[in-house]
Amino acid sequence: MNKYIKYLTSAICLASLLIQPSCSDSDGEGEFEWTGSQNPENTSYRNPVWEPSLAGGTVFKSASSFNAISQETQWATGLDYACPSLQSSDLMNWSTNQQAFSYPVENVNAETGETVIEPGSRPEWITGEINQVSADFARTLAGANYWMLYSCDADNAFGAATAPSGLGPYTDLGCFLSADDLGVSSLRYPHFSVIASTNYYLGYTTENGSYLQALTLRKGNKPTLKGSPDQVSGAGFSNICIFRLDKDNFYLFGTVTNGNSTEIRYGKASKVTGPYLDKNGNELTSGASNGELLVKDGLEYVNPENPMRLFESENGYYYLAYNATDASRKLMPSGYERKPLFLDPLQMDEDGWFTTVTFPSVGWTTPRYQ
Repeated sequence: MNKYIKYLTSAICLASLLIQPSCSDSDGEGEFEWTGSQNPENTSYRNPVWEPSLAGGTVFKSASSFNAISQETQWATGLDYACPSLQSSDLMNWSTNQQAFSYPVENVNAETGETVIEPGSRPEWITGEINQVSADFARTLAGANYWMLYSCDADNAFGAATAPSGLGPYTDLGCFLSADDLGVSSLRYPHFSVIASTNYYLGYTTENGSYLQALTLRKGNKPTLKGSPDQVSGAGFSNICIFRLDKDNFYLFGTVTNGNSTEIRYGKASKVTGPYLDKNGNELTSGASNGELLVKDGLEYVNPENPMRLFESENGYYYLAYNATDASRKLMPSGYERKPLFLDPLQMDEDGWFTTVTFPSVGWTTPRYQ
């Protein structure tokens, strides 16, 4: 019994030390102050920031929050989601809200017993699933502030939709561009970007490479292409995303296949239309370069791809949103792709190049976005 009393007394003494704001050290030559524990949540965040999947998705800043939209999927077997949309206040914690589009719903009239099909907002012109989406905030377009471009590989074409909220629901405007329109055999990966509030651009990939072309947007109308397309990369650099740092620095991110894997690479230019260069001054359209390596395979997650957006933070870092694949569970139980959303902090050197190569890593990631 004396042994237990001894342990209890020791525990009480230790507790009394921890709750005191300060105390003298053993030699009486100074004081130390215990300021409390530092939880990981205060300095870090957990990757992936969204599971189970945001495959083919997009992330963008809305008027008051961050929004994300996925391709069509089944997060749970048998439950179809027509491009589910998410919301976050900090890019690190996400919650589900609704769907960008809705499916038709069957209702039974209580009086007549007649089955009535309420039409959904999902595009009627497509013959397959929506597999890639890109959206952004066009604040100057009153009544049509949010625009989403989407692709259906089965139709080799792009559609457009608008909404008063970044989360949706979106009103479909129909098909506005097809591979036949461009005289190519493959049209993939629409990317919608807003440059300097009033300049709108469409990025896309064909079998010949990736291109950028100005768009004209009008409320209630399909987007129309303006001017001629500018080729910004060769055929090996696809699924592009553009970020503007300032008036003289533009960054082009893309997915590049390397053997059996994919990785994210980038180049930079002094104009939005390029030419985009690597560190050695090689143009990404020359065939001599696929840009600088930025994100490569990790251990648990591989095939980083689909760079969605780069966000500048007050802490001096830039945060890249992208997809990666769980190496041990490439598919969800529904059979759909399992590609969670990752957020990686990056830093630039004085010449405007990123200082490190990163990889999708599970667990606590430092520092937090600010």
